[in-house]
Amino acid sequence: MLRSMYSGISGMKVNQTKLDVIGNNISNVGTTSFKASRARFSDMLSQNVSDAMAPSNNQGGVNASQVGLGVQLASIDSVMTQGMMQPTGRALDVAIDGDGFFMVSKGPAIYDGALEVNHRAGAHNITAQSLSNSGSEIMYSRDGSFILDEQGNLLTGDGFRIMGYSLTNDDSSQQATGLSPNSVSTAGLDFRFGPGSQLNGFKVVLGAVGPGTVTSADVNKAEKLIVVNGDFSSTGALTTAQVESAISKGLSSAGISQQVYVSGKPISFEGLGSLAVAGGTDALAPKSVTIAGFNIQLSEGSDLNGYSFEIGEISSDPLSVNVESGRKKIVINADFLNKSFNASDLQDELNNKLKAASITQEAKITGTPATLGNISGASDASGKVDSPAGITYSNNSGTATNVGGFTFSGQTNGELNDYTISIGESAIGTPLTVVVENGNIIINGDFNSNPAKFTNLELETKLNSALKANGLKTQLNVTGNISSVDISNKAKLSGGVTASSPKSLNIAGLNVDLPTGTLLNELQFEITDINESGLSVEYEPAANGNAHKLVIKGDFTKKVAAKDLQDKINAALLAQYPVESPKVKVSGTSKPYTGLTSDNIDGGEVDKAPGKVTVGGVEILLDAGAALNGYKFQIGTITAGTKTSASIDTKNKTIIINGDFVTTNAITSKNIQDALTRALEDKGINQGITVSNKPMELGGVESEETNGGTPIESMNGDGSINFVDGTKNLKSYDGELKTLKIPDKVKIPGSDIELKVKTYTIDKNGVINGVLEDGRVAALGQIAMANFKNPEGLTKLGGNLYSSSVNSGDAIIKSGVGTLNDDNSKGYGDSLQGMLEMSNVDLAEQFTDMIVSSRAFQASGKMITTGDEILQDIINLKR
Repeated sequence: MLRSMYSGISGMKVNQTKLDVIGNNISNVGTTSFKASRARFSDMLSQNVSDAMAPSNNQGGVNASQVGLGVQLASIDSVMTQGMMQPTGRALDVAIDGDGFFMVSKGPAIYDGALEVNHRAGAHNITAQSLSNSGSEIMYSRDGSFILDEQGNLLTGDGFRIMGYSLTNDDSSQQATGLSPNSVSTAGLDFRFGPGSQLNGFKVVLGAVGPGTVTSADVNKAEKLIVVNGDFSSTGALTTAQVESAISKGLSSAGISQQVYVSGKPISFEGLGSLAVAGGTDALAPKSVTIAGFNIQLSEGSDLNGYSFEIGEISSDPLSVNVESGRKKIVINADFLNKSFNASDLQDELNNKLKAASITQEAKITGTPATLGNISGASDASGKVDSPAGITYSNNSGTATNVGGFTFSGQTNGELNDYTISIGESAIGTPLTVVVENGNIIINGDFNSNPAKFTNLELETKLNSALKANGLKTQLNVTGNISSVDISNKAKLSGGVTASSPKSLNIAGLNVDLPTGTLLNELQFEITDINESGLSVEYEPAANGNAHKLVIKGDFTKKVAAKDLQDKINAALLAQYPVESPKVKVSGTSKPYTGLTSDNIDGGEVDKAPGKVTVGGVEILLDAGAALNGYKFQIGTITAGTKTSASIDTKNKTIIINGDFVTTNAITSKNIQDALTRALEDKGINQGITVSNKPMELGGVESEETNGGTPIESMNGDGSINFVDGTKNLKSYDGELKTLKIPDKVKIPGSDIELKVKTYTIDKNGVINGVLEDGRVAALGQIAMANFKNPEGLTKLGGNLYSSSVNSGDAIIKSGVGTLNDDNSKGYGDSLQGMLEMSNVDLAEQFTDMIVSSRAFQASGKMITTGDEILQDIINLKR
C-alpha cells in the first residue's frame, strides 16, 4: 500500500480536530473572560530509505533519505492573554487588570477561619488539611460578574461563593475577640474606650492648659500619648463633650478608629495666667510743635510737658528767649519785621536758655520766620491845609485891578483854580445874572445905567448862589462899585490849595483814616508786641533823622475792636498835640495773627518699669520700658518631658511658657528666664526680664496606661459584620479565607447600634467598602486573588471556572492589605469595579485559521484519492 494514503488520513484527522477548536473559540467570542484555545501539530516518525554516510578521502558525505509517515496533534493550548475591558457601570462587576484569578468556593459558607492560608515567604497557599476539613472545593475564575443572595453573600453567576479576607483597624496578629481596654482618669476626666487594641499602652496626659487655649487633642503614636489641650485655668472653661470631640478628631487624624468616651468634671489650676503687664513707659520725645513758621522738635523726656511757645515782641533785636516756669511759657522775642534771624539762631538761643533753666531736653528747629502782614505802616506826605487862590486881573491894555468895577476875594481852597471871571451882557436894562460853566464865571447885568442898577452885595449873592448851584462849595466876597469902563476886564483864579488828609493805611486788618492837614504826614505806625494783654499806643516824636511814630502793643492773636484802637491812637495824639487835637478814624475788622502761639508740649516720657506679674508660681520683673505693656503671661504645654520654651503672640499680646510642670524639679526659674529672654530677642523686643521663685508643680495630669483591648474584625464567626473604618489604616486577617458578603446592616462594636449600608464600592485592592447611613465608611472585607506558575495548565470546568491541575501547580494566593507576613500583592492585577473582562478570541485570526485548516483537510483527502488512482493503475497492469 502507498504510505502517502496514510499520511493523508493523519492530516485529515488533525485538521478536523483543529476545526473543532476553532469552532469552540468562535462560539465563545462573547463569553465573559473566556480564554481561547489553539491546536498545535507535530510530524510523525520518518522511515529511513537510506542512512547517512560520512565523507571519505575521495567522496563527500551523503545525507540520509527519509520518508515521513504523516502528522499528529501535539497539544491543545489555552491562550491566557488578557481580554479587553468592557465598562458596565454595575457595582458588582469587577475585572482583573493584570494577573490573577478570583477564588470561588463550592461548599458551605465559611466564617470561622476553617480555610487556613500560609503566607510565609515562598509559600502563599491553602493548607491541605484545612481544605479537606472545610468540605469546600476551591475553583478559580476571571469572571467578575458577581451577584448577591438574600443573605448578602457575594456569589458568582452560578451561585458559587467568592472568597476573601476579613479586615481590621487593629493588630491583626491578635485574636479578634473585641474587648475594650481598661478605663483611665486624669485631671478630673474619666476616659472609657470602645473595643479594639489600637489604644493599648496609651496614656492620656494634659498638654497646653493656659487661659483661652482652644480645646484640642494631639495623638503621639510613637510615645503612645493622647495629649489633651484646653483651658484648665478656670472652672467651666471646657466641657467633657468638647474634650471627647477633640480626642475623637485627634484619633481620626492619626488613623485610629477606636472610640473614646469622656465623662467627669475637669479640674482647674490656679496661676496658669497673669494679669496684663501695665505701667511701663519708654523714653519718648514730645510731639513736635509749630510757631511762627518754625517746627520745634524736642528730645526725649518729660521736663517740658505742659509748656507752650509764644511770640512776644516781634520787633526785638537782638533775638531773645525767656523760659517762664511759672506760666510754663517759652517766649520768643525777635525781629519778625525784618527777619533778621534764622532757625539755627533760634535753636542756639533756645537750647542755651533750656540748659540755663536745668532742663535736659534739647530742641531741633527747622523752618523760616513767618511773614506778618500789616504789622507796620506809615502815612505819606499828601496831607495839606486850605490856602486861598491868587487872582490875576487883566484887560486889553495890561494889568487891571477889577472886573467891571468889582474886586473878588475869599477862601477858594483851590476849588476855583483856573476859573475866569468876566462880564457878558452889559446893556442897559440887562437883568443881573451869573452863569457858571466850563471853568467860566460870566456876569450879566446893566453896567451902563446911571444910577447903578445893582450893588456889590447883590452881585455877591447872585455869584455865590450860582457857584452853589453848580456844586461848588467855595463862596467869594465882592467889593467895589459898577464901572462901565472896566467891563472888558477879566480875573483868573490860580494857586489855591484844598485841605487833604494823608493816605489811609491798614494795621492788623484795620483801616486807619487820618485827619486833613500836614500834622500827621509821614507818621509811622508799628505793632511791636502782639501778645500784650492790654491794648496800648505810645507816641514817639521824631529823633535822629527818624520819623515820628506810634508804637502799638496788644493781643493781636485775637480780634481787636476798631473803636478801642481808635480811642487809644487819638488819646496818644491828643497828648502830643493838645491844641490841634488831631483825630483818626479806625474801621473794619481786625485779622488775628495765628501760629504765633504753639500747642502745649505733651507726650514726653522717661523710662519707667512696669509692675511685676506672677504666673505658674514664678514672679516676673521687667526692666524699664513700655514694649510689653498689655502683654499677658500664661502657661502653655505642661506635659512631662516638655522642653522649656516660650513663644510670643504679638497679635494677641500673649507670652506662652511651655515646660515640664509635672515632674519634680524638671523646670527652674532660670530655665524660664532664659527661654523668655530668647523669645523676646527673636521678636526684637528690647526689654530685660528677671524671673524668680520656684515654678509650680502640677499633679494628676497623666493617666495610667490603657491595656486589655483586643481587635475588632469586620466579619464575625456567625457571618455578621462589625464596623471597621474604611478610611483608616486597614489590616487583613489573611491567614484564613472566608466567604464574603455585603450585608444590609453593620454593627457598631461595643454597642447595640446597627447602621444600614446605603451603597458600596470595591477598590483596586479588592477591598469592599460600604457607605453607612450616617456617612461613615465601613470596610466589609477584601476579595482574595490567586495565580499559578503555569496558568495555561489549569483545567477548564465550564461556567468560566478553572481548577488547578498537576501541571498548573498549586494556587499562589495574594496576601491581603497590611499583611503581617510576606507581602506578594504587587505581582497581581488591580480590581476594577464597574467593568468586565471580554473574551480574548480574535475573530480575524480564527477565520484565517479556519480557511487554512479547511484547505489542509481538503488537500489531505486529495492525497487519498490520488493514491487510489495509482493503485487502480497498478491493478490494471495485469490485464
